[in-house]
Amino acid sequence: MNSPVWHEAETARRYHIFARQTMMYQELSRLMVQLAEIEPGTQVLDLGCGTGITTQAVLEAVGDGGHVYAVDVSGPMLAVAREQVTSEQVTFIEADAAAITELADGSVERIVCNSVFWQFRHKPQVMAELRRVLAPQGRFVFNAPEPYFMFEAIPRSKKVSVLFEQLAAERYGVGRQDLRSIEVFLRNCGFEIVGKQMLERTRSAAESYLFMQIPVATAWMEPPLEYETRLALLEEAYQLAEPGQATKQRWMYFVTRPL
Repeated sequence: MNSPVWHEAETARRYHIFARQTMMYQELSRLMVQLAEIEPGTQVLDLGCGTGITTQAVLEAVGDGGHVYAVDVSGPMLAVAREQVTSEQVTFIEADAAAITELADGSVERIVCNSVFWQFRHKPQVMAELRRVLAPQGRFVFNAPEPYFMFEAIPRSKKVSVLFEQLAAERYGVGRQDLRSIEVFLRNCGFEIVGKQMLERTRSAAESYLFMQIPVATAWMEPPLEYETRLALLEEAYQLAEPGQATKQRWMYFVTRPL
């Protein structure tokens, strides 16, 4: 989430198109709200709210007495979210996930983070801030997809190169995670896993095509290519792909609480 591409208006526009024309974020949000056990009256932080898809799902769950604090670092993304979700029970906050100064200590009972947590490059600082704003008996729920997350516990290796990557995952939450390393990382940050669930969904070629039009989806490429060049390559790839091609997509959800 440190990438400047997230702050671009074109990212917000393309992201909104993808969210409107596909059901991925709605599907992910439904399970997120369910696992968070959000009840009427709950105070909820939607971390990395984007254009407001999860915010809307949380809003429906909190009822008349609850409130949603929708936080995102991107001004353009929040501008779209404000147009989509106009309830007075939602407060939009433009802030880095590690410095949500508008929220008081222990002010929220649930934190949900849909499709974002695995992208943070400063996870220890984010976790410290979440621990500050979360009530002692609260819950923090987030998800992570393949290939970022490995759906098995990878044992410690005796190889220097592999141990380096595993220690980076355990101490700083960077790189690829697995069931063992993410549990160690969360415990080091003062949280424990109390539940997890895997969601498998089907992604069509058309959905992949739309998603990859979002600038951040291909901004990682090395060597870097201009966005217009990436779009041209994407168009060519889509024309060459099998029309009915679909892939399985797996997400792991984690329900955590403060130690």
